[in-house]
Amino acid sequence: MFFVALMAMGVNAQDWSNDVYKMGEQYPGYVITKDGKKIEGYIKYQNRYTMQNEVLFFAEKGNRKSKTKYATKELQEYKVADKLYHCITYSGGLNPKALRANLVVSEGCITQYVWYNRAEGYAVMQRGANETQEEFMERMYPSVMVFKNNSSGVVKSVDQFGLKFAKKMSEFVSDQSELSQKVASKQKGYGMLKILDIIAEYNENC
Repeated sequence: MFFVALMAMGVNAQDWSNDVYKMGEQYPGYVITKDGKKIEGYIKYQNRYTMQNEVLFFAEKGNRKSKTKYATKELQEYKVADKLYHCITYSGGLNPKALRANLVVSEGCITQYVWYNRAEGYAVMQRGANETQEEFMERMYPSVMVFKNNSSGVVKSVDQFGLKFAKKMSEFVSDQSELSQKVASKQKGYGMLKILDIIAEYNENC
């Protein structure tokens, strides 16, 4: 329940409504390849899980001959419509070294992301009678809050801080000794419930 509340605070700015983002449409965007080359064009919208694993890029909108399919491990980042993805070492926790695209929630010295999993039995799930489309999608693709410390390169999901929070978070922000000590000594306002405030303080002082 606690992590659900954190997710509600952290990713509600990500708008996936059909009014904004339509399945199968191509939207203006770009890719940045592993060698740093930026290529502008159009990207086809797919479901929020698939978008993390592959990019269907078109140099010309609607022109199939201009299509290039990228695995996200081939890219540094890409943007489609209002959604910016960074390719980092987080893929739902199964492979800690796998490069996958994570959707940016807020950028900073510690950048916050959201990763979407697929629920067990997602392929046969059905929308409930009183369920909105977005509620159904949230149930089909449950989200995880992810953080990357851009100084150290360390990537952690919010659940990885759950046990021994003070030790793990103080290590995560250890390059800011004063903040790290506040967390390590369990000062009021620096516990797990304040994880977003701790990240904000880190970003203000980096």
